[in-house]
Amino acid sequence: MDNCIFSAHCTEFKCDKSCPILVETSYLLERNNISMNSSVFHRDPSYIEMTSSTLKRAEGKIKCVTADQTVATAELFTYVAICQNWKGNRLHCNVYNLRFSTFLEETKQSWSAKTDPESLEYMRIWSNSAKVLIISHLDYVNFGDFESQTLLNLLQMRDRPDLTTIIVSPKLHQLVGKDKSMFFTKLQTVLAKAVKA
Repeated sequence: MDNCIFSAHCTEFKCDKSCPILVETSYLLERNNISMNSSVFHRDPSYIEMTSSTLKRAEGKIKCVTADQTVATAELFTYVAICQNWKGNRLHCNVYNLRFSTFLEETKQSWSAKTDPESLEYMRIWSNSAKVLIISHLDYVNFGDFESQTLLNLLQMRDRPDLTTIIVSPKLHQLVGKDKSMFFTKLQTVLAKAVKA
């Protein structure tokens, strides 16, 4: 089967597309906008191993990973987390890559609407309940008080031993924010601690 992430290891001669592995992994890939022609399927195995061991060490914690290519790194963490957590998923989004800049934009747009858009509702649900949450796109955010508080609240809510949170960020001094903002300063402190975790 060409559209399965485990096709190289499949023992079936002909796939009837009813395999739980295909159904579960396809669901999670779709929820996280990872197509079958994504660069994650062509990454060097050493990067995949390193990402896998980082995820295992971060289990039940909040971990901040700094990277030059934040989008590609977040996608790789998402892919590896799907490979590790698809089993028994029962079509729940237990691995989710929250594109934080999009989340903030949709949240601000919802203020003028009577009801929240469905996409925003799902972002909130999956951000709160995913077993593994990858938070990305921080380099597209100008951190004022609202943006900083929103991320701090999310991290505080996910600070539980049954949830893993990976924040993919550029180097912390490259984050754009208001220097005199108490919340941005607090956020930088929390992220710096999460880098060392």
